[in-house]
Amino acid sequence: RGDTGAEAGRVSPGGCGGGRGAHALAMASCQRLDYAAVLCWGLACVAAFAPLRGSEEPSSLNFLVTRGQRIASATSASASSSFGLPSHTSSSSTSHAGAGWSLILAWSSLTSLALLRSRPLRRQRCSRASSLPGLPHRPASTRRAPRGWGWRTVLSQGGAETAVAEAPPVWEKGDVPPIWVVNLDRSADRWKQSCEEFAKQSIEPVRWSATDGKALSEEELKAKATWWARHFCTPGMVGCFSSHLGIWKEMVAKKIPCVIVVEDDVIPYEKFTDGIKTLQTELQALEGGWEVCLLGAIGCINPEKEMLAMRFYELGVGGGRPAPRGSSTRTLSDHLFVPHRPAGTHAYMVSYEGACKLLERLPKARYHVDLAAWGVRDLRLVASKPFLATQRFDEGAESTVAKSGSKTERFMKFVLQASGILAMAKSGGVPNLSWAWRTAVFAVPVPWRKWPKHTAEVSQGPFTSLLVMFFVAGLVRRSAVWIGIGFTYMCVMSTFIRFLCGTINWRVFIAEAGLAVAFLYHGLAGAGPVRL
Repeated sequence: RGDTGAEAGRVSPGGCGGGRGAHALAMASCQRLDYAAVLCWGLACVAAFAPLRGSEEPSSLNFLVTRGQRIASATSASASSSFGLPSHTSSSSTSHAGAGWSLILAWSSLTSLALLRSRPLRRQRCSRASSLPGLPHRPASTRRAPRGWGWRTVLSQGGAETAVAEAPPVWEKGDVPPIWVVNLDRSADRWKQSCEEFAKQSIEPVRWSATDGKALSEEELKAKATWWARHFCTPGMVGCFSSHLGIWKEMVAKKIPCVIVVEDDVIPYEKFTDGIKTLQTELQALEGGWEVCLLGAIGCINPEKEMLAMRFYELGVGGGRPAPRGSSTRTLSDHLFVPHRPAGTHAYMVSYEGACKLLERLPKARYHVDLAAWGVRDLRLVASKPFLATQRFDEGAESTVAKSGSKTERFMKFVLQASGILAMAKSGGVPNLSWAWRTAVFAVPVPWRKWPKHTAEVSQGPFTSLLVMFFVAGLVRRSAVWIGIGFTYMCVMSTFIRFLCGTINWRVFIAEAGLAVAFLYHGLAGAGPVRL
């Protein structure tokens, strides 16, 4: 809206920079096209199998059914030759099998469209649309940020970004930002350990008194957490989120240009200070600026290209980030990259603009602070390459669900190791399985208890092991029903976690629900033993 030349890289108080309003409108149009494609796929699947329930007459859209019947016949013949099963089937069971396989084929294609869609192609299509003349303009207060936010796309939604445009503080070149260590008052030993770690590099950190979730009153809890967080999050999750919220509020109130936030279990690497100075030069040279720079993280953090297996983590929690536009890797510069789906708040650097945006998007605690904050799609988030800090993974190795060394825990850990999830955890920066095992996923409210003992914690280890065992049982027994139960479990749990995290995606929900229905329908529709 009138910003040209040097002004194009800055956010104006009244709206977006030059051409960005049209770009946001084009991105929203592409998003509506994706939803229309999902709807068409669903209607085609329903039209394909619905006529088979009442009669054996072929439907007008029966090419999916015909293709499914061929696959079903081929599968039946293969099963009879491999396992000695009878090869004859009735026309009714064949029709049901064809319908079931039609659903599986259709929804598998839908899953591919929803999860592996081409983001670079989508951005190129929107970029061409944004250059067309005559696109209507909407006020900033009614304009939605696109879901597929690219690194060089900067959008204004009022509020915090308007305040940034009015009086942004400046990070002086060569200055090392203050280092604030989040530490509970009752954890004096961990504060001492943090001081010793930073003293090795002649750094004097500042202690930030963390919020103890267990000590919150009912009034304080309502003021600091959403209704869902009060009932489905542990006191530790609420307290951790509130602690980081307090830091962001302090930065905005005092207009501090930049702060390095670390937790009291952090271990800085050598030449931490030199790495910060190097990052400052590259961060200030980034087109479009930056808001958060991760100095350490776990999760999907490959600086080159994320493995397909690691994308299952993003499938569960949502909030994945696209690679930089026009790049085959995630690298932005020699020491910066865009992580796909990071987690962890043990070491990060946040700017004044980033604190404003995080406060605007996340005014109250709602889930794990790292998954909620780093899942904000229009947050300009980058990560250091290599990381400048890590955290301790050897504390609290005892499981909160089963005693260490019990048969239940040993069996579930074997399932995770055999399925390859342990290797995925190590590639995501988590070397200790016991640490990941005891991490809380969410909490189940207990009606007759009061805060802070009003919930029963659900930990990561048993939660993931149960999902793996559903699919293993389906493959071993060659049962579509067990696989359908696994997809149902994954759909319900991942959707609930995405809802708590604020990264819900209805396309993923429709794909997972469709696969669950397809496998359950295929397994339960036929007579006799249910086999794949």
